[in-house]
Amino acid sequence: MALASLDRLLTLRRRRRRRPAEPPEPLPAPSFDPEAELVVAPLPPDLEGDELEWWQTDYGRWRFAAEAEAMHRFPEFRAAVSRNGNLSWAGWLQSGLPPGRRYLVRVEYMSCFPDEPPVVWIVKPELPFEVPHLLSGQRPCLYRGGYDEGYDPARTTAATLVSWTALWIHAFETWQATGSWPGREA
Repeated sequence: MALASLDRLLTLRRRRRRRPAEPPEPLPAPSFDPEAELVVAPLPPDLEGDELEWWQTDYGRWRFAAEAEAMHRFPEFRAAVSRNGNLSWAGWLQSGLPPGRRYLVRVEYMSCFPDEPPVVWIVKPELPFEVPHLLSGQRPCLYRGGYDEGYDPARTTAATLVSWTALWIHAFETWQATGSWPGREA
């Protein structure tokens, strides 16, 4: 079993080397809410020397291809470049609880990715100040620190963070209805 998995991984790596992964085409400007603070533009061309962005390195191309594949689970999310030049995903999550509110979520890779995790914001709607497990700037607290309880640079993807955000939204709406935050604390 492990040998078959290794064989499959090597085959995928060989395939990716032949054809460098390119970030998906961003949405046209009207599709993004202006409050999402995203600039919908093609990614800049590869630069020489130390000015490469993480997604322009060999590892970064491979990693972004894996990130994009994982994000296929969330078809409403699209890649874009934020105003500060970081690669981002933005899209809507809809609550499963009545009345089915929609939340605009942005996941932004910092320039030191994967050493530092992407940052998640709930852009819309504006959440009340007193919400438990909400960090400054509308950032949901999704996990504690460390590899054993949260972000793992080798395995955590933007899709993982979007999934955790969906769970956070469910907990938030439960808290609004009951006054009690469900589940264990992050």
